[in-house]
Amino acid sequence: MKVKILILLLHLFCLNVLAQEVDDDRDRIFTNKNIEKLYLGAIMKISSLNADNYEFIEAANLPPVDFLQIKAITQVLPSKSAMIKFILKDIEDYDLSTIVSTSWPNTRKVASYEKLGTFFGQKINAEIMLAVNPKAKNTKPLYAARFLNLIYSLDCIPDYAKARAHTAMKGRDPQDYMYVDGISFGRAASIFIESDADYETIKALIEKKYLKRGLTEQDEAILANSTVHFQISDTKQVDLLDGDPFEIIRDYMTSPITKEDFLRPIWFTGSDLKDGDMVYTP
Repeated sequence: MKVKILILLLHLFCLNVLAQEVDDDRDRIFTNKNIEKLYLGAIMKISSLNADNYEFIEAANLPPVDFLQIKAITQVLPSKSAMIKFILKDIEDYDLSTIVSTSWPNTRKVASYEKLGTFFGQKINAEIMLAVNPKAKNTKPLYAARFLNLIYSLDCIPDYAKARAHTAMKGRDPQDYMYVDGISFGRAASIFIESDADYETIKALIEKKYLKRGLTEQDEAILANSTVHFQISDTKQVDLLDGDPFEIIRDYMTSPITKEDFLRPIWFTGSDLKDGDMVYTP
């Protein structure tokens, strides 16, 4: 079986290197805002990382990319349908029931809703994602908790020279574009809490709520005086208003793994079309 399950050490590294509060907006791992459109080998405008929708070069006969798997390199035409076909074939003999569906909250303090780029690796529209006014003055500190279940990853070796020479790139500057050269699939959700409590208190409270541990009276009082927003990164309809946000996210994150989880791009990385250098937050 050729399934490439995301290496646990990489997962732990990505989570543990994050500080309690991060001021540097630069990142090389981007949370996918366009789940329905993103695919491995896509040629994407770098500046569109900070837009509501990513901008791709869509053209016929784009050069194929080499998908890197554990035992083989396979050339695949860059398209969403080709990527899905490749993945479904790769996992066709795999017993999905053997995958443990779980996650652990990773909590950080964020300066403001306008600074959520430090959390997602690029600018996000908090007004669309969370129904909040990002420019409104925060009266309380903001905390963000990410829940991830990364179960599968794909990487590729792009053909930069052929891409630069393609007719679709005529009149475009290669340094303004990137190849999507790595994608991780699975489930993702986030909770955002406005509270006067300190970081350690909120971190412990989020873990208690998510793991269904008993809350103290102080915990209950903190929650009662906090504002909670949350989101789930998925294309299917999830009722976000019916019940406790922590319960909704826990049920979503821990429900049995399906084939659709292998088709849901959660994170991605890119290399620039000019030099092949790793792309960081623009």
